[in-house]
Amino acid sequence: MIRQTVVSALAVLVLGGLAAACKAGGVGDPCIPNDEFSPTYPGATETGAQIEDRSFQCETRVCLVAHFRGRVTCPFGNKAGRGGVDVFNYQNADANDCVVPGTNEIVSATVKPQCRDRKDDVYCSCRCAGDDTAAKYCQCPGGYKCEEVTKSLDPTLVRPGDKYCIKQQDNFKDGQNCVDDTCDQASDHCGYTSNSWQL
Repeated sequence: MIRQTVVSALAVLVLGGLAAACKAGGVGDPCIPNDEFSPTYPGATETGAQIEDRSFQCETRVCLVAHFRGRVTCPFGNKAGRGGVDVFNYQNADANDCVVPGTNEIVSATVKPQCRDRKDDVYCSCRCAGDDTAAKYCQCPGGYKCEEVTKSLDPTLVRPGDKYCIKQQDNFKDGQNCVDDTCDQASDHCGYTSNSWQL
């Protein structure tokens, strides 16, 4: 009986630890697209949107990449993505490279730096409306609106009429390019202290 109690207690501790390590997120929580775990992924483009509907980081299982440029885990991009230019006025040597999250593996693809006005545009979302009468839809929380995500980078995941929760202030349109400072050259580096994923 005592042995069974000890085993049960250990199981609870282990499962609790795993749950803490794999913290799920609600709508608006930041997420890392699964593509970023590949060293050959160059990052997203700001001219469109992408839905990742199997994200283990989000309670909703949906990670939205909304008109975002580059890799979430590499805010300054890499030297190749900046046309061979070093990051100016930056103290860390790693600012010129991108690495695969959780590893020391260098990303081989050309990665552009993030744009200041779109640096927080990768987050957990959910499908809030659509033409599928059998589907279950979510209700967007305060600060979010239910809008169609058009021209997805993966059209197999987003069907015409599908709507997702996006930030209320998000007014970017498909095809728009970045117009402001890039985080590698901005005087405050968009608030980043290293060229890696930061919450």
